[in-house]
Amino acid sequence: MPSSRGRKSQRRAKIAARARHHRERATRPSWYDESIRQVLRHRRTLLFAKRPRELEQATCELLGAQLHSAVRSRAAHLNFDRWFGELASATLSSANAPVSQDESDIPGWWLLHGLLAIAPTDFLIPAIQDLLDATTGHCDPAWLPLACRVQATGEIWHLTNRDETRIALVAGYEYPGGADQHVYLFDVETCSPVELLGADVFDTLDQAARAWRASVGESAVDSHPSAVTDHETLMFLPYCCDPAHISGLESRNRLDNWFRAARRVEELLVTLRRRGTPVPPIPIPEFTECR
Repeated sequence: MPSSRGRKSQRRAKIAARARHHRERATRPSWYDESIRQVLRHRRTLLFAKRPRELEQATCELLGAQLHSAVRSRAAHLNFDRWFGELASATLSSANAPVSQDESDIPGWWLLHGLLAIAPTDFLIPAIQDLLDATTGHCDPAWLPLACRVQATGEIWHLTNRDETRIALVAGYEYPGGADQHVYLFDVETCSPVELLGADVFDTLDQAARAWRASVGESAVDSHPSAVTDHETLMFLPYCCDPAHISGLESRNRLDNWFRAARRVEELLVTLRRRGTPVPPIPIPEFTECR
């Protein structure tokens, strides 16, 4: 499991990064406008989704393409959290504006549902939630409102490589009524500082385990999933997804899951707490450190 060595230096680095992040927020990044236009321009691709998971995945890839472009171009002042808020506001405005006298922006509505499906709690815009709640009984298709109601089942497995520098946490998820059950893989580097390297959705635990072993390589070939029974081993989980910490070296997979991974951590912690499992709170960013 993650060690606590270097806590003071890690904390100083985190505080400095957060302070820099707040300073940069005063300047609106120049890449926002075009990237938001690109998302709205391609929102019609979401209409190919046939179930909640497919809408969520398509939304992740639509946003991840723009985050990846910003990182690759070395854009200044990335501030993904602020970008998400501006994108959500622009999407809400688009969805509320009639395309013609008799037609609304259907792809915009689907994008709103997709954004709510992957948004961490702090990123939710009440106006969007209120608007979608008011129209829940009028959605077509009927599964559309389920997309933002994913929940953890409480099943958790883990795998480690030989030197325990990489951990895979695989958690079960479903939509209301037990619909569309699946697992979500968190690929975590345990070397200080703890960091989420990647994440993804799979149909089964076996699929997730095979994908993780292939990603890690030879040091993980003998690793097999085992159920997590000691939930103290999850104490690091809230600390591995800091939306404000951007190194510029993130993979496309990590950027596709930039918002969704944080949301999935929240849903998992909610379920564990509901069952009386002692897990840590989501940390205040200024005081984030490895545990």
